[in-house]
Amino acid sequence: MSTVAFIQRSLDFTHNALRDARNGTDEQLHFVPPEGSHSIAWCLWHTSRIEDLMMARITGQDPVWSEEWASKTGLPFDGFGTNMSDDDAQQIHITDMQAFHDYQEAVFQRTVDFLSNASDEELEREIPARNGTESVGEAISLHMMGHFNGHRGEINTLRGMQGMPTVMAAQGTH
Repeated sequence: MSTVAFIQRSLDFTHNALRDARNGTDEQLHFVPPEGSHSIAWCLWHTSRIEDLMMARITGQDPVWSEEWASKTGLPFDGFGTNMSDDDAQQIHITDMQAFHDYQEAVFQRTVDFLSNASDEELEREIPARNGTESVGEAISLHMMGHFNGHRGEINTLRGMQGMPTVMAAQGTH
């Protein structure tokens, strides 16, 4: 299996888990436990914004996120959750889940489109990073695959606290 194929397979799993995480009532998606900092909605917003920003950097395109998406979803235009205070994180509220779904799917599609034309050599291309540069493959692996699966665990913990099934609970049963 090529590195690109491995990344495609891994991100397909992660995207499906994040899609499944959208299932729930408004109250369930915005639940924050006592002494907690994030909700499922925050995790969904944060991971989508990170992927959007990463793919914009990788492809040289503008992010999908815009003031129009912010207005439609009720989410802040600026920021993406990193270094956000707990109080600010708890204020994140998706007011229109269908609009958020549409935004998230547009972000996922940009990633799918990029990877469908990428080669293993393309993954070696250096791009700007916070402290110098990193390869496209490193950016995807660190900031999307690993990072998002950490938030998938957080989502599952929040779902479990509410008596909800984990995301993709039926995965591998058929």
